[in-house]
Amino acid sequence: MILLMTMILTSCNKILDVDPLSEWSKESFYANKKEADMALSGIYSQLANDNVYGYYFNVLLEAGTDETYVNAAPASRAPAKYLFTPSTDAIKNLWLRLYTCIQLVNQFEKNLKADKFSTEEYNQLLAKARFMRGFCYFTLANWFGPVPLRLTPSTSQADNHLAPSPVKEVYEQAENDYLFAAEHLEHASSAKYVPGEPNKMAAHGLLARLYLKMGGYQPYLSENESECYLENPQQYFDKAKDQCEIIISDGWHGIVPYATDPDSYRNHFINYLQDRYDLRETLFEISFGNYIRMGVQVGGRMGNINGLNFQGATGIPRSFVYVNVGLPVYNIYSLEDSRRTWSIGGYYNAWSSASESFVMRYIFDSPLNQYYGIGKFRRWEPKDIEYLKANSPVTGAEYTILNNTPGSETDPNFTSTNFPILRYSDVLLMHAEAIIGSRNGTADATPEAVNSLNIVRERAGLDPYIGSVVHDDFFKELVDERLRELCFEGLRKQDLIRWNLLEEKLEATNKAIEEHPDFKSTDVIHRIYLETGENFDRKKHLLFPYPLQETQMNDFLDQRNVW
Repeated sequence: MILLMTMILTSCNKILDVDPLSEWSKESFYANKKEADMALSGIYSQLANDNVYGYYFNVLLEAGTDETYVNAAPASRAPAKYLFTPSTDAIKNLWLRLYTCIQLVNQFEKNLKADKFSTEEYNQLLAKARFMRGFCYFTLANWFGPVPLRLTPSTSQADNHLAPSPVKEVYEQAENDYLFAAEHLEHASSAKYVPGEPNKMAAHGLLARLYLKMGGYQPYLSENESECYLENPQQYFDKAKDQCEIIISDGWHGIVPYATDPDSYRNHFINYLQDRYDLRETLFEISFGNYIRMGVQVGGRMGNINGLNFQGATGIPRSFVYVNVGLPVYNIYSLEDSRRTWSIGGYYNAWSSASESFVMRYIFDSPLNQYYGIGKFRRWEPKDIEYLKANSPVTGAEYTILNNTPGSETDPNFTSTNFPILRYSDVLLMHAEAIIGSRNGTADATPEAVNSLNIVRERAGLDPYIGSVVHDDFFKELVDERLRELCFEGLRKQDLIRWNLLEEKLEATNKAIEEHPDFKSTDVIHRIYLETGENFDRKKHLLFPYPLQETQMNDFLDQRNVW
């Protein structure tokens, strides 16, 4: 397992940074499979860092949409309210980790000894590394726009001076890396496949995501919105459709339908919570493990900082509401949607000094409550939710710990909960979107597009879609369905940006908050909810600024004039 190798390499609480096994000479480094696998572990570990998928990137930097906003004023949460600057640590550290990963891949490519491996094995090792490089460059281009394109290892200070490449070139490099990966990686069904590693269909799925982005809104291209698209965007939707159909027609990946298991959605996420691999539904995930007892700290904070409040003592599944479930998420689910009560927790536990015990409260229908937290990665749940509903608040209510991996159950900070990067339901929804050409296309939904949507709906316990298949109507349904299905998975902000809908959704969110019966203009928490939409400036916030230290170190990287 990749994670285990990463943890072995990061014992004594030392996270791999630039050169895994740097004490080995570069001449003898990647001379056998064991050494190559160790190096790949160092590459993978960069994304399991707090600054990337540990929580800063996928939780806080991704916040500030119709999906999540924050309820407090600390500087650590400022980026979620569009109060970031070129000096913001979260942005600087994201850049650093992504480029560190790229540096490790470039070094891996240079030092992998082809004559020590069979052609197949050599290409598979390269494919794993290039998959990660493609992922990093795609992420950088999404969030920063034009960035320096480094394809060889940096060896001196002079290598810092590199002009940013046009985003299309960065995307094309990611495309080339993914295509190579798709050709040479193992299929997840293979006996040779190691769960947690990149695999063939994950590369195809991330190619589809890349193509949808290439066909969408590109905010760095022009101040004129009509010019913010690459030439002939329809070509990219056609490519996205093809990549999705490779996965769909392959037939191995899928989701467990509601008819087979009414708790299919919940049970799928229980697998992430308990560090188990569901290879049929999950094409790629970030693997975490928490082995503090072993002197190793490689873990994320899923369910800890983006969970259901439980704090006030030791030995509990401690969790905090750093980000709130957005009111539009509460509003968008129908009552019969099985995803509703999993994505939204609707309860919390807090220590009462008066009674010297925990008091649990049920707040599902109070979406402006400051403890209205995300349920999707919850660490715990009440043992008797129906009793809690009927008798809230309940003193000393019993609960069940869900993230029960040994060493992780009650750790105050870290959890073993894995984080999904690409799920099969996302492939189905991308397929439907690609068929109609996304927001600016003209095609109506075909039976194939409706079928892909309906597979996702059926697993949620919903009837088949019978609404309009006219392009604009069906697109709006996909916008909503992606929120229902994929909320809190680090995708919403980039979805809204490529659709050029972020500003519109922020305005609608603030309007919904202010019109809610529970809203009080004098409530400090309610005012903080509104700050996200009030602070947003589309001229600045559709991209991150380049980190200050990068513009100081790189003579050819000029900050955008809006900063």
